[in-house]
Amino acid sequence: MVARGRWVLITVAVLVFLSPPVQGQTGTENNAGYIDSATLQNTLRLRLDLGYDNRAASRAEFIYPRAGLGRPGFPRPEPSVGLQELFLYGEHLLGERWSAFAEVPLRWINPEINQNGAGLSDINAGFKYLLLSDDRSALTFQFRTYAPTGEGDRGLGTRHVTFEPALLGCRRFTERLNLESELRLWVPVGGTQFAGNVIRSGLGVNYDLFRLGNVRVIPMLDLVSFTVLDGQVSQTLPSGRSLIRDAAGDFILDVKVGARLRLGESADFYSGYGRPVTGDRWYENGYRFEFRLRF
Repeated sequence: MVARGRWVLITVAVLVFLSPPVQGQTGTENNAGYIDSATLQNTLRLRLDLGYDNRAASRAEFIYPRAGLGRPGFPRPEPSVGLQELFLYGEHLLGERWSAFAEVPLRWINPEINQNGAGLSDINAGFKYLLLSDDRSALTFQFRTYAPTGEGDRGLGTRHVTFEPALLGCRRFTERLNLESELRLWVPVGGTQFAGNVIRSGLGVNYDLFRLGNVRVIPMLDLVSFTVLDGQVSQTLPSGRSLIRDAAGDFILDVKVGARLRLGESADFYSGYGRPVTGDRWYENGYRFEFRLRF
């Protein structure tokens, strides 16, 4: 059932990209809280992510590297980690179809066994290319590179380079109803044998519920899945012993709910909450808050 669910979500995301345009709609915009934007625009964004109770911190070296003496991660395997991460993101248009972006994260972590840590995490940068677009839909290719600027032994970074190609889609079905999707492939380079490729797919629906002058309130639901293709994971048992197993086939499905408050065409706020509905998970509970300026 889990395997069927992951491919249903990926298939629906692809169908959003490929479905034919419908008539009588007006331009696209990005409202989703947990799905990358297919829209190219000059943007400055400040985002705060909170995640609690990660009990498989080293899975595929997606968030933290392998732990243990002589390893790039925590000195000791960690049974549970909490995280707070602040991101500053900027995107700049380079033409009608191109944009470039960069993101600088600061991370605070609260492990159970290892020491708390705070500092610069892994900086990422990349570009977007608008493949297809009309006044109601967009399909964009995105390529992002993560640099290992965070200290892995303090839990601040993965200690490996990562490449992430992605397809991003957006379709406006009515004046108020909007659907967004993404399909991303996480490809670590130079990690330990724990590092693994991860497919991330997302599907989000949002509805322009309330309007008063230039103020709009847009509630939304995002479904985001992660399928681990290879790599390993270490989990700490109640006895304190660490168990290393193959991470291939791990599947995580997060349900995210939130709302965006738009103030005219240039500024908006987002607040959201998410939790996994599968046995595999990154964090037990997650929160996101962000502020964006468009210019």
